[in-house]
Amino acid sequence: MLEERRRRLAALLRPELPGLVDEVTREIRHAVPEYGRRFEEAHPGLLRDRVRYGVTLFADLIECPHQAFREAERRFRGIGRAEAHSGRTLDQLNAALRIGGRVAWRRVARAERQRTLPASDVSWLADRLFGFLDELAALATRGYREVHQHADDGGLGVRRRLLQMVLARPAAEPAAIADLARTIGWPLPEQCALIAVEPVRPEPALGADVLADLREPEPYLLVPGPVTGERLQRLSAAVSGTRLAVGPTVPLAEAPSSLRWARQALRLVLDGVLPDLPVTACAEHWSTLWLLGDPALLNQVAKRRLAPLSAFAPKQRARLAGTLFAWLRAQGNVQETAANLRVHPRTVRYRMRQIEDAFAGDLHEPTARFEIEAALRGLDLLGIPHS
Repeated sequence: MLEERRRRLAALLRPELPGLVDEVTREIRHAVPEYGRRFEEAHPGLLRDRVRYGVTLFADLIECPHQAFREAERRFRGIGRAEAHSGRTLDQLNAALRIGGRVAWRRVARAERQRTLPASDVSWLADRLFGFLDELAALATRGYREVHQHADDGGLGVRRRLLQMVLARPAAEPAAIADLARTIGWPLPEQCALIAVEPVRPEPALGADVLADLREPEPYLLVPGPVTGERLQRLSAAVSGTRLAVGPTVPLAEAPSSLRWARQALRLVLDGVLPDLPVTACAEHWSTLWLLGDPALLNQVAKRRLAPLSAFAPKQRARLAGTLFAWLRAQGNVQETAANLRVHPRTVRYRMRQIEDAFAGDLHEPTARFEIEAALRGLDLLGIPHS
């Protein structure tokens, strides 16, 4: 009797499956923004594949209760792990399951009206459907927790995972970051600063509120902000002999920008552009970081704005470029320019007449003048001749 019911109801459900997949997918995309357009662009067809698998599995299990359930366990635990790695919470997945159940139940109700299903069959299907959804939710939850509870190196793995979520682009869901922070007892700060670090061994004790990934090639720390001088002294002592570059203090959501600037500052220290100090603060070098933020762009600006100097012979070109840079820094004051260059003011005037003839009015046009000075300053920072 039970086997006959299973075959009959499975046969009733199977013709509904293609339309059910379309309807469930559409409603999930509409009702759960996290599975909307951006999700589809990042993972084309993934949501529909998950829905198709789920509804087909339900029909299969109605007919043969034990068929393919081992595969289902692996699949839905995998979905839970994928949600954890994506930075989403289980709220979105559970919402999607509820929507799937609601749409499926509408289909069952429609079939009941059209085919006069006995009440006992409807009740039996309802029990199986909602039990099935509970089981899928439990499997996904297990996979999700496996990610968040996995701890290597005495808990450092979970802390690195939290750090990766804070820095993820596109941004992870704030609720997911908050959930994981709670699991390790890390109070979410309103502000933070990212610190780029040279490789350091062994991993030092940095404080419970510091998140760190000190693996090569580009180790870094997240420190709740604002970061005080005392805190920096302690961190510098903890990584004794290792250089630090401190990014700006920013809202937690802007942490990737702080890390980008910190890493650039550390590279400039290692390249000899910035002073070689144990701790380098980005806030003390904004103009340098800005000018050298995109070397290729600086090169293009220099080629365009300093092209008039190419008409001169190399030695004269270098002298004129140096004079122009000193004149711009002195805001056009000939006496100050001469003093800085240790030449006679008449020499400065003579060179500036040559320069103004070559630049044909650019020195009096605000945008051109700004870009000329920026190019000269950037090349000077890099130690590249102005020619």
